[in-house]
Amino acid sequence: MSKSIRIADPMEALVSLQREIRRGMQTHPTEMSPSVRVIHDQPTGIARYTYAKIEHGRVKAISIFVHHEPIDGIPCFNLGYAVPEAYCNRGWAKEIVEQGIQELRLGLGRHGVKSFYVEAVVGKDNLASQRVASKVISDTPVEGTDSESGEAILAYTRLVEC
Repeated sequence: MSKSIRIADPMEALVSLQREIRRGMQTHPTEMSPSVRVIHDQPTGIARYTYAKIEHGRVKAISIFVHHEPIDGIPCFNLGYAVPEAYCNRGWAKEIVEQGIQELRLGLGRHGVKSFYVEAVVGKDNLASQRVASKVISDTPVEGTDSESGEAILAYTRLVEC
C-alpha cells in the first residue's frame, strides 16, 4: 500500500528558531530533560510542540511535533527533526526525538490522553534520517510518494502509550 504525504524540511524551522533565540525569544524548560527547551505554538492554528537542545544560545538539535489527522481515532503528530551539520554524528537527532516523545507523552497524559501516534515522513534518499526514524519510531516503514514533489518517501509510525 502506498501513501501520498508531503515532506517538510525541519532544517528551515531550526534556522528560524535559531534566529528567534538570538532575538530573545523565550523558551520553557522541559520536565524530564534539563538541557531541552520547549516552545508550544499554533502558527497555522494547529498545535505544534518544538523541543530544542540549546547550549550557549545555539540550537544544536530540534524535534517538532505537529498535530495531524488522527489514525483510527487516536491523535497523531507529524514529526520532523534536524541537527546542524556541525553537530551531526553525535547521536543528538535520536536523543532529541526520544526526549520530545517522552515530554509529549508526559504532558498529554496529564490531560487525559491515553495514547497518540507519531509519524515521521522521510525522503527515501535521506539515509541519516532513516536511521534515526528506524531506531526511534519504527523499523517497518511504509513506502509512499510525496504529494507535492513526487519524491519517494518512507513513513514511520509509532503508537505511544501515555
